[in-house]
Amino acid sequence: MKKIMMITGATLLIYLSAQVCGCGGSCDAKTNAIENSIVVEKTKTVKLKITGMTCAGCSNHISNALKEVDGIIEYNVEYPGDLATIQYDPQKTNPDAIIKLIKHTGYKAEIVKENQKEKSL
Repeated sequence: MKKIMMITGATLLIYLSAQVCGCGGSCDAKTNAIENSIVVEKTKTVKLKITGMTCAGCSNHISNALKEVDGIIEYNVEYPGDLATIQYDPQKTNPDAIIKLIKHTGYKAEIVKENQKEKSL
């Protein structure tokens, strides 16, 4: 009986020590959430007006070029609509480099300012 009490006590001690942080042993999940939020805070987003696209194949051509760039995290190229929304890491790339890449693929791009967007609505 004494052995059973010791085993139960040891099990309880291990369980309680895992509960010290209050997350039930899922500290990694909290750490990952914090790291992900830091990554999101360090990124920037730019909206570009693309000219020269005539079909969905054109938007695919630009998308394929964007996915090869180190520092571009997420992108959406819209045709029709002729807009590209690009989330990037400013330590690895910048809007000028992205515009240069798009021009190199055969299209024109310029940054959409918020005032221009509101005027078109």
